[in-house]
Amino acid sequence: MPNKLERGGCRFSVRNAEGKPIIEMELFHDTVSRLADAKLTFEMLSGTTLEETRKLADAMNDRIIDVVVTPK
Repeated sequence: MPNKLERGGCRFSVRNAEGKPIIEMELFHDTVSRLADAKLTFEMLSGTTLEETRKLADAMNDRIIDVVVTPK
């Protein structure tokens, strides 16, 4: 039986967590059931500024259209 792909549109936003910039992935709709109760967060390397993080999130939003989840 082939693995079932789940995909959903997403975007990336920036916020501060504990004084450090982070990028969070937000799904547009609840189309990926495996991520329904999860939050995907990217922590930045030490020394990365909030402005650099915003530029990275903007680039990700310009180039990434979907998240795809495949069970192992």
